[in-house]
Amino acid sequence: MNKKDGAYVAAARPADPEDAAPVNPDLAKLRGYTQAKLFLAEQLRLQREALTTLGREESGRRCGELLVKLAEDRFILAVVGQFKRGKSSLMNAIIGRELLPTGVLPLTSAITVLKYGATERLVVRRENSLFPDELPVAALADYVTEKGNPSNQKKVKTATVELSVPFLRRGVEFVDTPGVGSVVAANTATTYGFLPECDAVLFVISVDTPLTSLELAFLREIREYVNRIFFVVNKLDLVSPAEQEAVLTFVTDTIRQQTGGAAIRVFPVSARQGLAARLTGDLAGYEQSGMKALEETLAAFLAEEKSQAFLAAVLHKALQIGDAAMEQDFCQEAAGPGDSGQAREKPAGTARRDSSAVALVMAVQAKLAALAKRMQENQPAALLAGDFLPGIPLSAEAVNPAAFAVPAPAPAKRLPELGGKGCPVCRHLENYGREFFRRWQYQITMQEQDQAGFAAELGFCPLHTWQLLALASSHGASVGYARLAEEAARRLHRISDGPAREEKLRQLVHDSRNCRVCRLLRQAEADYIGQLAVWLGEAAGRRWYRRSQGVCLRHLSLLVAAVAADDQRFLIDHGAQRFEEAAEDMRSYALKHEAVRRELQNRDEEEAYRQAVIHLVGERYVCIPWPEDGIL
Repeated sequence: MNKKDGAYVAAARPADPEDAAPVNPDLAKLRGYTQAKLFLAEQLRLQREALTTLGREESGRRCGELLVKLAEDRFILAVVGQFKRGKSSLMNAIIGRELLPTGVLPLTSAITVLKYGATERLVVRRENSLFPDELPVAALADYVTEKGNPSNQKKVKTATVELSVPFLRRGVEFVDTPGVGSVVAANTATTYGFLPECDAVLFVISVDTPLTSLELAFLREIREYVNRIFFVVNKLDLVSPAEQEAVLTFVTDTIRQQTGGAAIRVFPVSARQGLAARLTGDLAGYEQSGMKALEETLAAFLAEEKSQAFLAAVLHKALQIGDAAMEQDFCQEAAGPGDSGQAREKPAGTARRDSSAVALVMAVQAKLAALAKRMQENQPAALLAGDFLPGIPLSAEAVNPAAFAVPAPAPAKRLPELGGKGCPVCRHLENYGREFFRRWQYQITMQEQDQAGFAAELGFCPLHTWQLLALASSHGASVGYARLAEEAARRLHRISDGPAREEKLRQLVHDSRNCRVCRLLRQAEADYIGQLAVWLGEAAGRRWYRRSQGVCLRHLSLLVAAVAADDQRFLIDHGAQRFEEAAEDMRSYALKHEAVRRELQNRDEEEAYRQAVIHLVGERYVCIPWPEDGIL
């Protein structure tokens, strides 16, 4: 450290090679993915609250499930298809062990999930049950097969097997679904009901009966929910090479027609031969089975494209939820009178709240649609580069500081604060500040425009920042301050790259000169002093004030400046009398304390020191270093 002009300045240090090190591109992609995920989560949270306000409980619940999905970073890769297409055999071949039950008759009757876990175990979750059953993996067939659990009589919601398999390490949940189209109608319903949960699917077709009308209808249903589909033609070993070629051509052409000419890739495999080759270590046989090409494609997808596909899937589902809810809302509005023939009437406050909620859902949908468009146009760069947020700007009102002002209180007809102890002006400001913070901690949690305005002003001064946090929950503070922290980071980056760094950095530091709450309190203080001055001009006001404790010295000076000369003398004399009384009470309290006669002490004597301090410096919650104090 060197001393210069009475101040210490850090000495120049040698250049560090790490200062010029390029940013790790993988870390940049990870940060872009994280930003995209959190942006989606913020929009989903807003949409959930708005839909709940509108009474769309089911839609709100689905938004909540997507939030859980984002928080867990869960990617669901499901194996789907008509019954007896070899789905379970295919999964066994991919994980390299005979784990899932296979057979000639329809087997899978419940959703079976394979996920990564250091210790192998089976976790069974049942419908309408809070606590799952933890069982040995060997018991799986008792819960997911038609023999062990016919038509899912045991009400199994999911049976999850945790395995230490490299394929599952990247947060993938590999899901086996019941085959559709069997005589067991419950199995088909289970699979169709699970489609909205899927992020990508392996659509399994059999070479012996390729693409029935039922499968094509199922494929159309899948495409309503899932964008990424891997097509697998299984049981390749059942037909000759010439027949294989004909089947693959037919399947490829048919799927291309169904998907509108989109580029597709079909993987011909023999899951049975692939598993046998893998269990015996026959690498050539494994490659010949077609499983090697499929597994390498899946591995590359999970390593390079999964993040994009995961967020695209969540985004697609979020748009579906909002669109369906809004369509339902508009249909109900258009219906007009209800079953009774009477038009629906709502209280004015409810109608305004519903209108605001509808507007919020529409705004969220617009931003999600804009993000989806950019992702489609720039895949995968737009998402992973983290540059999509500036491409979806908020409205101009969102960053207008006046857009989130809390209205000043209406002029008081009476001044009830004069009836208590302490400074009435300080108490008024404390109550006003508490009401502001009560409203504001809700606004920056729920209102995106207010979050943007809050960030644009870089929050409040230190005192009012901590007063706000004293009322806010940790969740509310995390939501409300996230955008502010991002704005601080952006401004610091700009300062780092430009001139006059020290001056610009000082401008980011908040004090009472650039704090919204301080400005509001100064205005509220001036308004209240004006009201008090008018009230003291009346005989009733002077009588009331004479019986009160009066105001603190700061507010006495402001009040004296606002009243006539006769009232000035009255106020000053009143203040002197109250200080004299406080001094007498403090001395009396100290005397009784020292004489061990504490039972003689009264409430006024016990509180005299505190009242004197309040009238000297003001209430502690409104002790603000105002600019006119000359200490800023």
